[in-house]
Amino acid sequence: MRDIIRKLRLERNLTQKQVANYLQLDRSTYTYYESGRRQINIDIIIKLAHFYQVSYATLIGRPGPVPPNSAADTAGPA
Repeated sequence: MRDIIRKLRLERNLTQKQVANYLQLDRSTYTYYESGRRQINIDIIIKLAHFYQVSYATLIGRPGPVPPNSAADTAGPA
């Protein structure tokens, strides 16, 4: 995810500080997200998706439809 959020930011010619301000974070915290030194919580993922106008799946690296869970599909009715 770190590469994706960095790519989205750079494509839009934004600084880490600008994105951090939108997220109401310190720039250093956002830098940790981009470097992979800190995991991004779901609240931040949602804000980033809204900010960049992309799906949550795109942010986590699954731009297409989520494939069905094969274990659940073969289990049959509960």
